[in-house]
Amino acid sequence: MARKKLHKDNTGMTLLEVIVAVSIFSITAIVLLQSFVTSSRINKKSNTYLEATATAQNVMEEIKAKRFKEIALAFNYPVDRLGNSRFSFLQSQVANIGNSLQIKEVTRQNGTDGGVTYSDVRQYNASDNEDDSKVTASVISHDGGKSYKFNANKTGKYYYTMTNVETLHDKFDVLVEFDGSRDSGYKKKTATNNKYGKNDYLSPNITKLDSKKNAFLIMEKNWDENAMTELITKQWSYAKKQWGFAKEKWKNDHPDQDENEYDKICPEPQALNEQDVYARTKRILKVKVENSSGGGIVVKAKYILYTYNYAKKGGSEYEKMSICPCDDKSLEKVLKDDSELPDKECFCTYSSSYTPIYGSENEDDLQSIYIFYYPNYNSTSQTNPLDEIIFDNTQIQVKDGSAMVNYPVNLYVTKQRNEENNEPTQAQEIGYKMRLTVKEAPTKPWTANKGLFRASTTLLTNLDYDISNVTDISKRTKTSQMKLIYQDTNGNKTTDYSAKTILSCNGLDNRLAEDRIYSAVVKVYKQGAADRDFPDSDLIVSLDGAKEN
Repeated sequence: MARKKLHKDNTGMTLLEVIVAVSIFSITAIVLLQSFVTSSRINKKSNTYLEATATAQNVMEEIKAKRFKEIALAFNYPVDRLGNSRFSFLQSQVANIGNSLQIKEVTRQNGTDGGVTYSDVRQYNASDNEDDSKVTASVISHDGGKSYKFNANKTGKYYYTMTNVETLHDKFDVLVEFDGSRDSGYKKKTATNNKYGKNDYLSPNITKLDSKKNAFLIMEKNWDENAMTELITKQWSYAKKQWGFAKEKWKNDHPDQDENEYDKICPEPQALNEQDVYARTKRILKVKVENSSGGGIVVKAKYILYTYNYAKKGGSEYEKMSICPCDDKSLEKVLKDDSELPDKECFCTYSSSYTPIYGSENEDDLQSIYIFYYPNYNSTSQTNPLDEIIFDNTQIQVKDGSAMVNYPVNLYVTKQRNEENNEPTQAQEIGYKMRLTVKEAPTKPWTANKGLFRASTTLLTNLDYDISNVTDISKRTKTSQMKLIYQDTNGNKTTDYSAKTILSCNGLDNRLAEDRIYSAVVKVYKQGAADRDFPDSDLIVSLDGAKEN
């Protein structure tokens, strides 16, 4: 019986048991394998999403850190003159920029089938011969991005792309969209479009401007009270002396008469009223750009006070500035020779020395010059205004492709309100006249075709706009205030509309810089989406933000 029991315990598994066991194992293995595959797919998708999100955040941080025109520059000319990427997070991929990594600006068109297509913008080409009208890019540069100016479009919408952006494990295509149309409009104020019109250039917010790249000149209401006191004191002294000579001559000619009779005929001159003289003084502000001794760049400014035409109302022949012994030659000399001081005996003209208002060791640093001043609303003559500004951009030239051009710079000229006196009134703004001259030394025959020639200086100003209305800015209207002149070193010049075209003149917007808001959207797609015009099916992540300009 013992052997029989032992024989029964050593029997193997039946075929049915083996089949059942294998089936159970297979089912379990399949479930586990599917779990592993699903988990791997989830992890890969999660990693792709995380890396796409990081890419979107990198792009958004870059555009928030830049001014809008710097963004336009970075997408159109993504590598700077030193060979560095203008996007810091792409510096490790700088060798690929222009090859596998494409960074550019595009335009968007709506198709008839409801889809959209994207096309490359047109940048400036040397063959354009300084005609910028063909450029559709949002930035214009004649030297491959070394110098540039913003080129706003009428829609207020801009599109930029990056193709084959590398991350740790993936490559993506990026589409960046800016929309400022609702807030900005990109339209000049006109008689028919006054309420909603808005320009492409904004009133400068001085608290947000970088002093390393911008020069500032803020003129006080009274440019130089000490100088005016000096001129009037010298005039009074000279007038009394001349009056004394005339009195002695009269006494010699009339020996039988009491000398007091002469005092009745011609009273001894009194000192002129300083404020009255200053209100009728011609003020000339000169600003110039030139190379510094160290090879960098410097901006200097000086002012001239010219009183020769002043005469006291109802005053004697000695109570006027035209008795100056210079015989009205000092102003011409100061303007021609740029000398600091006229004849020592002269009291009709005062010329300050040049004062540096900006300096940089790097010639490429300067971007804009800002001039703020209070208008003299006694300046009502178009032919001989009391207020005059002269900007001299003839002393420095830089390389623009194969040619030399004057220094490319934005010139902001901003008239300010005198809140203490509640000036200006509308009548003052309508009657105000001034002269603004921009001097350059063009290397090309610019007078041959003034319609195509563009100066290196770009003028932005609120002159020719009535700033008297402070309660409803939208009702500010155009007026005729500025006699604008563009002049070269040979004396050739053009004025008004032609000068405005050459200087790309644009009116400053009435609102502060922070009032211009662009909605910004950074969209990250699968690699290759750009070739398919960025279909929604390839979109991985979208990041919204806003850009203050």
